[in-house]
Amino acid sequence: MSKLAKNPLKIQSMFSSIAPRYDLLNRLLSLGRDRYWRRFAIKQLPGIKDGVFLDVATGTGDIAIEIIKRHNQNTKVIGIDFSEQMLELGRKKIIKLGYQNQIDLRFGDITSLPFKDKTFDAAIIAFGIRNTPDYKTGLGEMTRVLRDRGRIVILEFTSVQSRFFRLLFRTYLTKILPFIGGIISGRKGAYKYLSDSVLDFPDPEEFKKIMEEMGLKEVKYYPLTFSIVTVHVGIK
Repeated sequence: MSKLAKNPLKIQSMFSSIAPRYDLLNRLLSLGRDRYWRRFAIKQLPGIKDGVFLDVATGTGDIAIEIIKRHNQNTKVIGIDFSEQMLELGRKKIIKLGYQNQIDLRFGDITSLPFKDKTFDAAIIAFGIRNTPDYKTGLGEMTRVLRDRGRIVILEFTSVQSRFFRLLFRTYLTKILPFIGGIISGRKGAYKYLSDSVLDFPDPEEFKKIMEEMGLKEVKYYPLTFSIVTVHVGIK
């Protein structure tokens, strides 16, 4: 694993540098499947009337926006991210959609969430937990700010695929993705880091055990698209 993966300041700088092309590359490099993955993850959130949700590592706000689209007009989402450049782009999208009264994007870090205990009905993080130097610290903070019986939903790339698909996926991940991502974003290192961080992430069974060690109950996971990504769900 590269030193970048263990240095929060370098990761923060990396994501800020690719912010202008982040949404485009998500669509392009996933062949548009990222929308389906996010929607599946959001469906695992509780259908609470007038719910208050936390979107960790919100980026440009795609998850927060989709939550509002799928819930009633009194739903509230607070999204946090440690890249101000990502947040600025997200706020522009939210204003354009007219969701500024329901979505509040703030600067914040998963390892020290700026919220009181038992603030949210559910918390979700998409493609962000693997960037946390200590998964347990991030999970602990997300759990702390949940109300009792609150739900955590985690959408993340999967390090292990079926034998049939593994070689194809790893070739794409280590060769094609860094090449295309580097050309479009101008930061080849950022997409080399992406492939390294995916391969270094625990497999679904191992991550399930980590979630259970943090006190989460009824932990389940759902592999999607040949196990390219997995949605993990747990209850406080």
